[in-house]
Amino acid sequence: MLRRTFLAAASSAFTGAKPNVLFILTDDQRADYLGCMGHPIVKTPHIDALASRGTLFRNAFATSPICTPSRTCYLLGQWERKHGINFNSQSSVHPDAFALSYPALLRKAGYFTGYVGKNHTPVGAGGYTSGHIERQFDYWYGNHGHIQFYPKDRHPVYRNAKSATQPEVLLEGASGFLTPDDQFLAAGEFLKRRPSGVPFALTLCFNLPHSASTNSMRQLPGDPALYRTAYRDQAGHLRLPETYVAANRIASPKIPRDVYSGQFIPSYSYVKTPETMREMQIRTCQTVTGIDNVAGSLIEQLRRLGLEQNTVILFASDHGLFHGEHGLGGKALLYEESIHIPMIVYDPRIASQVKESRQFVVPADIAPTILSLCGERIPASMQGRPITPLLRGNHSGWRNDVFCENLFTDQEYPRVECVRDRDWKYIRYFRRFPQGGNTPYPYAETLDASIRGEQPVYEELFHLKEDPREQHNFAASRPPILDSLRRRCNQLVKEAKGASGAPWTLPATESRLGAG
Repeated sequence: MLRRTFLAAASSAFTGAKPNVLFILTDDQRADYLGCMGHPIVKTPHIDALASRGTLFRNAFATSPICTPSRTCYLLGQWERKHGINFNSQSSVHPDAFALSYPALLRKAGYFTGYVGKNHTPVGAGGYTSGHIERQFDYWYGNHGHIQFYPKDRHPVYRNAKSATQPEVLLEGASGFLTPDDQFLAAGEFLKRRPSGVPFALTLCFNLPHSASTNSMRQLPGDPALYRTAYRDQAGHLRLPETYVAANRIASPKIPRDVYSGQFIPSYSYVKTPETMREMQIRTCQTVTGIDNVAGSLIEQLRRLGLEQNTVILFASDHGLFHGEHGLGGKALLYEESIHIPMIVYDPRIASQVKESRQFVVPADIAPTILSLCGERIPASMQGRPITPLLRGNHSGWRNDVFCENLFTDQEYPRVECVRDRDWKYIRYFRRFPQGGNTPYPYAETLDASIRGEQPVYEELFHLKEDPREQHNFAASRPPILDSLRRRCNQLVKEAKGASGAPWTLPATESRLGAG
C-alpha cells in the first residue's frame, strides 16, 4: 500500500475562501522565449504582466527534459527517478500513485477540476487506453500525445470547436473566445460548467511550441493573421544562437560519437541549416504569442466573472529545446538550453509578492506549491518543496543546487546525470548499451544503476559563472571541483530515487505514445 501519511500544510497557507487555480503548461518552450525573460522580439504582454504582478523564477530547471517524465514530475511532485515514467519505461502511473497527484487531491478536497489540452502521462492499466486519467477530472477536454497545430484533424474531442488552430481551440475548451472586436462569445465550457461557489482548478496544457505542432502549421487562408504573417518582417533581426553550428559545419562533435551518435529525430532537423532554423524561430514566436493571447483572454474572463482576485495562476514549460547550439537538436541532453525553463507564480492574495527570484525551482515543486497555496496538506510522497516562502522573499534553507537526469535512451540519446549549482555544472554520461550488446539497458535497471556503482564513460565540468554557454570542459583540469561534484551527484541521485516499495507504476503497453 502507498504511504498515506501527510506533511502539514506549509505555514504560509491561507485561511478563508479557497483560491481557484489556473496552471498553464507549455511544450518545448525555452526559458528565453518570453519578453520578460529578455527575448528581443517575441511579444508576450499578458504573460509579462503576470510576471510583473507575481514572481518570475529566473532559475527554473526541468529535471527530466523530455515530455512524459517532466509532465509526470509536475503532476506527482516527484523526480523521474522516483516515479519511473518515461517513453521507454513501458510503465504507467499506478492509480494509487495518481490519487496523490495535485489534481486528485484538490478534487478530493472539493475542488471542481478540469484538464484541457495535451496529456503525455500514461495512467492505469493499459496506459493511455485505460481511460483512468479522464475519469479523475470533473471536466476533460484533452487528448493523449501530440495535438498538432490543427487539432480537429487529429482528435475527435476537438471537432466541435469553432476555431481550427490549437491555441484558440484550447481557449474555447477553457473559457470561450473573443471576437476581433473583443466581444466575448460562449460562456466557456469549463468556466460555464463550474458549480457556483465551488473553487476550481484548471490545468491547461499546450503542445506548442513543440515541433509536432509548429511543423504542422500550413499558413492556411482561414488561420489568424498571427500564424500567417506575424514576425516575418522581422526575420532579419532574429539572430541564431551564439553557439549555433550548422550540420555541415560540425568539425568536432560536442559529445564524443561513441557516447552520443549526434543523431536526433527528423522533427528537429530544422536546426541543421540557418534558413530552416530561422523559419522555426518565426513559428516559435508566432505560437508563443498565440499562447500569450490565450493567457490574456483567460485572465480577462476571470476578471469579468469576478474571480481574478482569488485565482492563483502558474505558468511553466515542461522543458527547453536546442536551437542548434553546439550542433544539437531536440532535448534530453542536460545543457542549459534543454533544462532551463520559464516559470511564473502569481497569487493575488499576497500584497507584496517578490517580483523576481533566482532560487533554484523545479517541476516537482509545482504540485506541493499548489496544495500549499490552497491550504491543503502535502503528501509525503512528494519530493518537491512548496515555493510559497519564496513568493515573500524567504529563501532560508532553500536548495543550493539541482539534480537533473535523462533516462530516455531511444532516439540515440545516452543516459545522463548532472548537478548544477550557481557556479558549476557537472554532467556524466553512461553506456546506452551493455558491453557487447546493441539493445539499450532495460529502463528499470537504469533507475539505480549509478547508485549501485556504475561508472560513467564520459564527464563534463563547466564553469557557468565564466562560461554560461558551456563551451569549455574543465573535467580534466579541475580535479578537486570534479571530485566534489561527483560526490554531490551521488548524493542527489539517491535522494531522487527515494525509498522503494510503493507501487508507483504498473505495466502499460501504450505508454510510448508520441515520443519526442
